[in-house]
Amino acid sequence: MGRKAGSVALDHARDVFSRLNAWGALAAAIFFVIGLTPSILPRTWYYQGLICGLAAGLGYLVGLGLEWLWTRIVRRYLAPRYRWLDAETWSPRQRTFTAYAFYAVLGIWVLAVTFYSVRWQRDVADNFSVPALSLPKYLLVLPVTLAVFTALVIVARGLRNLVRALGKAIPGNWPRRRRQIVAAGMVAVLGVYLLDSVVPGVIVRAGEKIFTAQNADPDPAMRAPANPERSGSPDSDIDFDGVGLQGSRFLNAGVSRAELERVTGRPAKEPIRAYAGLGNGATNTERARLLIEELERTNATEREAILLVMTTGTGWISSYSAQGFELLYGGDTAVVAAQYSAMPSAFHFLAGGEQVERAGQEFITPIVDWWNTLPRQHRPRLYLYGESLGTTGIEAAFSGLRDIANSVDGILLTGPPHFNRLRTQFVERRDPGTTEINPVYAGGLVVRFATSSAQAREWASLPEQEWGPTRMLYIQHTSDPVSWWSPDLTWREPDWMSEDTQASRDSAMSWFPVITSLQVAADLPGAKNVPDGAGHNYGESVIDGFVSIAGPELAAQRDSEELHRQFAELDVDKY
Repeated sequence: MGRKAGSVALDHARDVFSRLNAWGALAAAIFFVIGLTPSILPRTWYYQGLICGLAAGLGYLVGLGLEWLWTRIVRRYLAPRYRWLDAETWSPRQRTFTAYAFYAVLGIWVLAVTFYSVRWQRDVADNFSVPALSLPKYLLVLPVTLAVFTALVIVARGLRNLVRALGKAIPGNWPRRRRQIVAAGMVAVLGVYLLDSVVPGVIVRAGEKIFTAQNADPDPAMRAPANPERSGSPDSDIDFDGVGLQGSRFLNAGVSRAELERVTGRPAKEPIRAYAGLGNGATNTERARLLIEELERTNATEREAILLVMTTGTGWISSYSAQGFELLYGGDTAVVAAQYSAMPSAFHFLAGGEQVERAGQEFITPIVDWWNTLPRQHRPRLYLYGESLGTTGIEAAFSGLRDIANSVDGILLTGPPHFNRLRTQFVERRDPGTTEINPVYAGGLVVRFATSSAQAREWASLPEQEWGPTRMLYIQHTSDPVSWWSPDLTWREPDWMSEDTQASRDSAMSWFPVITSLQVAADLPGAKNVPDGAGHNYGESVIDGFVSIAGPELAAQRDSEELHRQFAELDVDKY
């Protein structure tokens, strides 16, 4: 059976390449070469092959379009005067020789650029201090490209045959060309509907089923905490069996009061950690209510600061964020989070992010409203933190900067997706003369942007006159594809590509319609496969971000380098 299937696939491949159109082949080769150019991050050979295969398929369609124009314009109007422009007038020998020479030169050119592109990828890898692909491994790009290209051509020919069949089936006395146009429109509408509505829905439903089963139960290696300051403990009304995989890790991780005192040399308190999983409440609102009860039970209202964390898709919380915040305030804190889904963030992107936006509104709003009922002079400071998809949920809970300034003390957002509503507004309406990479909005009175830990540290010392009492900070690396990929990248060159960034300085990255969008999209899966401080790894920069939004008084009392040393000394479980 396997041999028969392989033989059929081989026959299809032979059929594809024996019937290749010369115009399509030329354009496919050009687009393949463009696909080899570097983008933001180093690529694996299989993602590089996928990009190049898709680019070649697109190029083939462009080539067919160019041939149509050549036939309709050049051959019709110029070939009668210049007969050499029409290959049909050539002798069989001339046509054969030209075809062989054409494909030979094309093949040599493609191979040469492929070998040279290894240097591009090595340069990008060196920029991030990660191992570069060896030449033999990189050459695996070629068979992957051919496989993807072949599949696309087969699909395209299948769609063409479908259009022809539908055209013949259309009743009436319409001319053949009109029937074909109508049939093509029907197939296009059906394709858009499937890709836009049906396929994402199927993927999301499958994801919910698969990942809910994986994330429903606590990690078998974790036990219910005994500490009354933790949800899931005997003193808590939140059942540990319902907090899920990520919740169990969060509640079991972190350091004690004693270890904080040992590392800092200062008095500390036992940190409070509250978490509600999918198994603890049927709705986001119900889980928010449980967390408010946890805050009251643990006397979190008497702590110096509360951190409300918007989790990523699976309910994950960065250990750097929770432990960094507890370290900064000597454990005089409460870190609060809830699970709204069991699916990885990528599935939520496919679904349009509506679930996380709704969760942000239903989870954050009740807790912020509860906090605002506390006596202003005697309540803890309230901060919000989100990473990646979590930033989308936090933004959804507020109508704008005025709402933020009147609701909380500070917000830290790291690695925000490009499509975030508020972030988009801040970037598009940035002050004249500032960049998309590092925008300034309304003079930086409430919201500021940083591209590195060093810049976040600079903002920390600013007085309230320059950065108001409520501080909102975005940290977005110039090398983070999550922050820079967008659908607009398909047809329009963004400002950030022409600005002074690591990508523009240290690589040969250039913008090409459609292809650049594919390249940056392919950077997304590997966004964390680079060291801390680059890509989608924000790690210890979160500590500097918390110091920055805490204000100049606390920043003056905490040395950043010392905080990082203390954090490294803590026995923090990375999860």
